[in-house]
Amino acid sequence: MSEFTVCDGRTLILRDPTLDDAQKLIDFLKVVGSETDFLLADENGIEGLTLEGEQDWITATLSAPNTKMFVGTIDGEIVLVCDVRAAARKRIAHVGGVSISIKRAYWHLGIGSIAMRAMIDFAKDTGFLRMLSLEVHEENGRAIALYKRFGFVEAGRHKKKINVRGTYYDEILMDLDLTQQA
Repeated sequence: MSEFTVCDGRTLILRDPTLDDAQKLIDFLKVVGSETDFLLADENGIEGLTLEGEQDWITATLSAPNTKMFVGTIDGEIVLVCDVRAAARKRIAHVGGVSISIKRAYWHLGIGSIAMRAMIDFAKDTGFLRMLSLEVHEENGRAIALYKRFGFVEAGRHKKKINVRGTYYDEILMDLDLTQQA
C-alpha cells in the first residue's frame, strides 16, 4: 500500500485488490462506463461479468508475476482502477498491456500520473517486462497527452474499431519501450 497527496490535498491510497473488492469493482466499472465514452465499459459495466468472475480475475491477478492491479481509494471510495497485464505465453510475456479508469469527479487531480508512474515502476521492477502497450480512443486527448508525457509513442491505429452509439472511431495503439527508460 502506498499513499500519495493529490492536487486538492486529499490522500490517494494505492493498494492491491482484495476479494472483498469484487462487487465494488463491478459497480465502479458501471459508474466510470457511464461517465465517458472513452472506455470499453459502458453504463452496464462489462457484459456478463459476475461476482464470481471478478473474484477469479482478482485471484489470478494476485498470483501472476507479470501482472499487477492497483485499486486507488480516497476516503475509502474506489476512485481508480489500473493494471499492467501480460500474457503467460512465453513469446509475448515480456509485453504488459496497460489500462486505467478514474471516476470523473476525480479527474484533473494528478491521479492519472500517479497511476502511470506506479504501473511503469512495477513493470520495470519485474525484471522481465520490456514493453508496455495500450489502446486509446482517438478523441481522448487528455489521456493521449498523459501517455506521451510518460514516453509512450503511437505505434499504429485500428481504423474505426470503436463504435459508440453508431459513430466509429479509431483506436490508437501506443507503446513504451522500457529498455529505453532511465
